[in-house]
Amino acid sequence: MATKPTVCFVESLGLLEEQTHKEGEIIARTLQLSGKRSAYAYVRSKRELSAVANEFGESKHRYFHLSCHGVVDGKTAVGFHLTTEQIKSDDLARLLAPHMNGRRVFLSSCLSARSTFAATLLKESECLSVLAPMNNISFDDAAVFWTAFYHLMFKGGRKSMSSGRIRTNVGICASLVEERFRLFHRMSDGGIKETTIGPMKKPK
Repeated sequence: MATKPTVCFVESLGLLEEQTHKEGEIIARTLQLSGKRSAYAYVRSKRELSAVANEFGESKHRYFHLSCHGVVDGKTAVGFHLTTEQIKSDDLARLLAPHMNGRRVFLSSCLSARSTFAATLLKESECLSVLAPMNNISFDDAAVFWTAFYHLMFKGGRKSMSSGRIRTNVGICASLVEERFRLFHRMSDGGIKETTIGPMKKPK
């Protein structure tokens, strides 16, 4: 099925954050202000997330953006918080895998680049790439980064994303918020390449 260069934003937060910290909704509305079509869904459970992922797979949206909190063990992300429950990194990857072939995934979740999510998703599907933050990232920095990133990616009415353009624009936007991101993308020979992008150290 042919897809269109539009983003589906999916978000899940704690009950006390739902009225104040909807980063994904802010980004989706900003895209709509610039005339860029997008979709937004708020989910509270694995069941709801599975239903949205299924709808995404049957839709013509090409890009899937998930915004939520990470479940962290030390400096490693081992899963993701939904409003009413948690889901392990590999379980999330397997839940999304049937719906991500030929598509790109963007994670806005602290330390999610340090989880096994991307490797599992790219192994078990034909997803083209996963972009995620390396460290803890605040709501305001995340909103600035992703808004600027999508603005640059779609600037001039561009109809597609390449891994090269993603790397370039992540570099620009990462410098704005002084954070690092990691891009996992599929190579032409079927291998997976990981690239860390952004300042190696935060300025004092």
